[in-house]
Amino acid sequence: MTFREMKDSSRNLRFLEIFLRLSVLPLTIASAFTVVETKDSTDLYGKVVFTNVSGFKFLFSVNCISAPYALISATLLMSLREDKTSSTWGFFLLDQLLAYLMVTSSSSAAELLYLAHEGDREVSWSEVCSYFGNFCSKGKASLVLHFLALLCFICLSLISAFRVFRNFEPPPVSAKGEGRQGNDAH
Repeated sequence: MTFREMKDSSRNLRFLEIFLRLSVLPLTIASAFTVVETKDSTDLYGKVVFTNVSGFKFLFSVNCISAPYALISATLLMSLREDKTSSTWGFFLLDQLLAYLMVTSSSSAAELLYLAHEGDREVSWSEVCSYFGNFCSKGKASLVLHFLALLCFICLSLISAFRVFRNFEPPPVSAKGEGRQGNDAH
């Protein structure tokens, strides 16, 4: 690969990374607004809002962290002229952290939505979506938007990992049998 091809490839990767970071922004904001609107009430069972459900509060909190991070990191990436070791490690660690937070928040919200739809007969929990349909539909919409942002963060984690680890040489391949410590000695 020539120097020009490597430079073009790096530029395309940077463009993709900026695009993904900017894509996270509207997805997480829309997910946060949708989860805030997740409320419903009935005369028989009362009122339910997103703050009553810990999984939705966690989802909202992670969205509120992810959106500013995506904007700040995209801005920083656009202003940096070249990859510096400290910035690539910083992006790598923060992208990993945000991806893990998004996985845990989406899985906790998905579990609660599953219970709301299906219930759990073993512990005598009945489903509630037939009573609080608006709550469940808004919760699903928020979860779908959050999941799309999670897919962007998974791609960003892979890109930032590539940026960090391309600076290292692969480990040398040793001949068969070398490197074993006394397995055949006894």
